[in-house]
Amino acid sequence: MKTSFIFIALLTCQNGLAAEVPHHKVDVCVYGGTASGVMAALAAEKEGAKVILIEPSRWLGGMTGGGINNLDWGKGNTVGGSTYKLLMQGVQVQEQQHGRHAIRGSGNKQYRERFKKAVEDRGITVIYEHRLGNVQVGDATIDAPTRQRPIAMNESFEENKKGQSIRSITLDYAPFDKTGCPIPEPKKRDAIKVSAKVFIDCSYEGDVLGMSGASYTWGRESREHYDESLAGVRPNLWVHDIDPYIEPGNPESGLLPFVQDRKIGPLGSADALTMGYCFRYEFDMSGKGIPIPEPTNYDPAEFEVYRRAVRDGVDIFTSRKMRTTLNKITDAKRRPFVGGANLNRNLMASTVYGCNDEYPNGDWATRSRIWKFHQEFLSKIVHFAKTDPSSPKSMKQHAMKISFRKGVFDETGGWPSQFYVRQARRMVSSYVVTQKDIEGKTDPPHTVGLAAYGVDDWPYAVIAQDGKVAVQGGSFSILYLDGGKYNGSYKIPYESIVPRKGECDNLIVPVCVSASHIAFTSLRMEPVWMVLGESAGVAAAMAVDAEIPVQDVPYKKLRQKLDDLDQTLDRIQGPIKEQKTQGTSGQWKSQEAWDKQKKGWEWLFPHIDTDSDGQISAEEYNAFQKYKAKHKNWEDSLRKKKAAPTPRKKGVRTPAGHLLGDKPNIISGSSQSLISTEFRRSSFVIYAISFPSLNLLRVAPLSRSAIT
Repeated sequence: MKTSFIFIALLTCQNGLAAEVPHHKVDVCVYGGTASGVMAALAAEKEGAKVILIEPSRWLGGMTGGGINNLDWGKGNTVGGSTYKLLMQGVQVQEQQHGRHAIRGSGNKQYRERFKKAVEDRGITVIYEHRLGNVQVGDATIDAPTRQRPIAMNESFEENKKGQSIRSITLDYAPFDKTGCPIPEPKKRDAIKVSAKVFIDCSYEGDVLGMSGASYTWGRESREHYDESLAGVRPNLWVHDIDPYIEPGNPESGLLPFVQDRKIGPLGSADALTMGYCFRYEFDMSGKGIPIPEPTNYDPAEFEVYRRAVRDGVDIFTSRKMRTTLNKITDAKRRPFVGGANLNRNLMASTVYGCNDEYPNGDWATRSRIWKFHQEFLSKIVHFAKTDPSSPKSMKQHAMKISFRKGVFDETGGWPSQFYVRQARRMVSSYVVTQKDIEGKTDPPHTVGLAAYGVDDWPYAVIAQDGKVAVQGGSFSILYLDGGKYNGSYKIPYESIVPRKGECDNLIVPVCVSASHIAFTSLRMEPVWMVLGESAGVAAAMAVDAEIPVQDVPYKKLRQKLDDLDQTLDRIQGPIKEQKTQGTSGQWKSQEAWDKQKKGWEWLFPHIDTDSDGQISAEEYNAFQKYKAKHKNWEDSLRKKKAAPTPRKKGVRTPAGHLLGDKPNIISGSSQSLISTEFRRSSFVIYAISFPSLNLLRVAPLSRSAIT
C-alpha cells in the first residue's frame, strides 16, 4: 500500500494538482536494492528497525538476478549467515566453475523473485523507480558529487571534522525504459523525501556516499599510494598490428571509432580509469529465442577497426589472462565469434574497453548514455557480423542464429535488467583493504565479512600506440597472493564499511567499501557484498537503538549478533583439497544430466553416446572432440545423421555435490520449484575456448562454444 500511494501522489502532481511531497521517516534507509541492499534491509528489520528500501530500477537483486548465475565467492566455504541460506535455497548440486571458485546458482529470474518475496514477507516498504536527487547533510543540501577527481590523482581535500549526519535524501522519479536502461533525465524531480537515523548505501555507484561528505575515490592508485606491487598502470595486454588511423599511416586524419585518444601514464602510475563493464547476457542458439533488435543507426565505418583486423588476419578473439598464478600468462585460443555472455580479454568483446571511464562519478545522463551504448553495441556488432563482407563465415553463421533466451529477461525484451558495474566509487576510510590483506599479511580485528576471490580485473582502454592498437591492462584473473596460507581468504573489517570518524556519523557503505583498486578487484563479489550488507543492517539497527554514531557500534556485541546469524568471520587455515564434480571431466551419467548442463544441445547426446548405454563417458566425449576438430561442419553433419536411440534411465539423479566446508548441500524445506535448469548451462563455459560468445569465462548459454 505504501508503494501504491507513492505512485498515486506522483500522478496527482503530474496532473497539475497541488500535492505535498511524500515524506517517509524511518530508522534505517537502504539505498540500492542490490543483493547487498536486500540483505541489509532484511537484517535491520529483523533487529527491530523500521526500514525502507529504495531501488532505482524495477527489480531487486542487482547482478544477482540481473545477469550472474554463478555465485563467485572464491575458494573454500567463506560465505555464511542468511546469505548462504538465501543463495543456496533449492540448489542441490554444488558444481563449481572455473577452477573451483564459484557455485552455480538458481537462475536470474529465480533470484529476482526470491529477493522480492523476502522483503515482502517481512513487510518492508520498497520504493522502485526513484533515484537519488540530493542529500541533506547538516544544514547543507548537496546535489552533486563532492569530488571531481580521484584522491589517487592527488586532488587536495579537507577532512570533515564536524561530525555531521545525513538528515534526509530526496528522490527523483525516473523509471527505467522498456529495455531496462535508466533514462537520462527524471520524469519528476524532488518526488519523495526520506528521513532516517541511519543510511546504508548499497548501490554499485555509491551515490549517497558521493554526496555525503565522506572521502571516496575511483580509478587506479599508484604502486606507492598503498605500497602495492600490482597497483597502477599495468602493461598492455595486447598490441595488435592494426593501423589505428582513419587514413592509414596518417595521424592527422584522426583515430578510428572505438580507439581512444588518451595518454596512458608510466607503469605503476595512478589514473582515473575503471575496468570494463558489460551485460551478462543469456543467449539462445536454437532459433526460438527473443530476436536481438536490429540497430537503428548502424554505420559500417564505425567497425573499421574490426574489419581491418579480420582482413589482415589479426587475432582479436583469443583471450589472454594471468590465471590464478602471478606472472603466468595464458592464451585461450578462439575462432571468430560475436556476442558473448561476459567479457573477453581482447579487442573483440561485448564492450569497448575505456568507454565507461566517466561512469563512476558521472550523473545519470552520462550513465544512461554509457548503459545505452552497450546495448546498441551488441545490436551493431551482431549486424556487422551478419552483413559485412569481411565477416568470416563461422562468425556470420553464428550471428544469424544468436538471440536472447526466453523466460529470463522477458520484461525487458531479453536485455539483462542490470548493467555489470564491476567497480565505481570506493570509500576511503580509517581502514583501507589493500593488496597486503589479500597476501595474508594483515589481521584486522573487527571482521564483518570474508572475501576469498583472487585479484580479478579486465582491460581499461583501447588506445593507439606506435601506429598500432593496444588493449590496456586487465590481465588478472582470479589471482591468489597468499601462497595458500589462508586458502585465499582474508578479512574485511568494520572500519572499512563506515566513514572516518568525524566525516559522516550515520552512513554505512557495504558495497563501495574502503579498499584500494587492487583489493576491490578481488572483494567485488556478490556473496561478499551480501554478507557485508547483512552485517551493515545489524550494525545500523544497533546504532539506532543506542543513539550513537555508526563508528561507535561496540564490536563485541556486533560480533555476537553476527555469530548468532552463523556468519563466517574467521579465515580458512591452509589449502582446502578441491573435489571433482560431475561434468567437469566430460562424463554425464544420463540424458537428464546432459540436458541440464547443455540446454539447446539435447539432440547431441545420442550422437556422443556411441555405445547407447545412456551415459557419456570421458572416452566418448574425447572422441567427439576429435571429431569436431576434423570436421568443420560437424554440427550440420551430425544433425543430418540419424543417431541410435538412447535409452533413458528412469529415476537416475545427479548425485548431490559437496561444498568445501561443513555446510549442507540441500537446504531444509527448500522448494524444488525454485530449481532452474536455465542456470545449469553456466557450468560448462570454462571449456569454451574457440567459438562464439564474447567472454565465456562464466556464462555462455546456448553457444557452440558451450560444448567445446
